[in-house]
Amino acid sequence: MNALRAVGVALLAASVAGIAWAAEPLPAQKAAAARVHAQDIADLFREACLLQKADPDEVADWALNHGFVVGTKSGGEVAAALKQRGESGNVFSRSNKDESVLLIATANPSNCLVMGLSPVDGPRLRGRMEAMTGEWSGVTVTAEPANSMDYDEDGPHRKISYVGVSGPDRYRLMVVSPVGTARGSAILGVSVEPRR
Repeated sequence: MNALRAVGVALLAASVAGIAWAAEPLPAQKAAAARVHAQDIADLFREACLLQKADPDEVADWALNHGFVVGTKSGGEVAAALKQRGESGNVFSRSNKDESVLLIATANPSNCLVMGLSPVDGPRLRGRMEAMTGEWSGVTVTAEPANSMDYDEDGPHRKISYVGVSGPDRYRLMVVSPVGTARGSAILGVSVEPRR
């Protein structure tokens, strides 16, 4: 199992238990909010992870310069899961009051993940990931259809993997999201693969 997927799955399991869900809005409101959340996760991933090429120091600088904070409840739970796995890194939230999205940067290997903890439009998020892979300047990205899979952890989810190449640098990307529009965690991640 590659490091990025292992971190993502461990973080998904660690974070879901502590989520408090608000009263149920109307179906149209839920669908609109899920689409907005998918776009928000994708935009954050592009800016914080892809443009920084998963460099943990650059991701941390980006997060702090954009008002993200460390030490929130959900962030602490994910940081504890990372520590338990022997990983080192930072877990950022938008604020002490907004933990709907976490930005996670680890080292050795360098990983950058964005985790959404609110209802999300899974197909829209996967579509945004596909679009971003084609727009990543200087990196040629190809899908790994053999590694695409559906699984039923915290509800039906779909995982799709990609490989990006830029000169001698290789990146592994993944998106994990609900099969449809659903409450649950979603993850976009990029990992720098060791040079051979």
